[in-house]
Amino acid sequence: MWLQVVWRWRRPIGRGARVVGVGLLLLLALGLLTREAGREWLLERLRGLTATVYRTQPSPIVLVEHLQAMQRLETARQTTMHDVAIEASNGLPVWLAGERLRMRARAEVSAGIDLGKLKPEHVQVSGGRVRIHLPEPQIFDIVIREQGTEVYHRERGWLVFRPDKAIEQRARNQVWLEARQAALQGELLSRARANAAAEIERLLAMLGYESIQVGWQTAQAQ
Repeated sequence: MWLQVVWRWRRPIGRGARVVGVGLLLLLALGLLTREAGREWLLERLRGLTATVYRTQPSPIVLVEHLQAMQRLETARQTTMHDVAIEASNGLPVWLAGERLRMRARAEVSAGIDLGKLKPEHVQVSGGRVRIHLPEPQIFDIVIREQGTEVYHRERGWLVFRPDKAIEQRARNQVWLEARQAALQGELLSRARANAAAEIERLLAMLGYESIQVGWQTAQAQ
């Protein structure tokens, strides 16, 4: 029996509770407004809701200076192994008066873009849009690593009493040339180009640009 009574009064009680809750909130708000600290708190909350958000973006000149400060941006690296043979002879047979050397070497080639070549005319900015023409990628450094480099064969003619000190350096020069040629004919520069474009897009997006187009200075000159 008592369950039926509770069920009949459930909805009126629920509406009453909501009315009481709203009334308490109004009393709390009124209490805050009657106190100076409460008014300041409420005004601060309202200002936070209606605050204006300002977004600024650097001008082309500032943007160029920012990128130029990075100088050389390395974006790709390649390691190659080389096996070179060098002979030194004065016209007589090597086995008699010459010298022969074989070297196995490891070379590392790095490539990227030189941001020092970037000029204000290479950057166009319009609102949140930016178009930039980057310098073409280039080889930065070619280094022959001592670890992984060795002279594994050397022989001198019967009449050679003093080894040729320059022959090993000539072998290293040959490794350097071969490593450079491999970089120019391989995919190193194309990888450096793609990675440079992706890195510049990432940096410009961090500066707030929404639309970014990356071009290249050689294409712009044409």
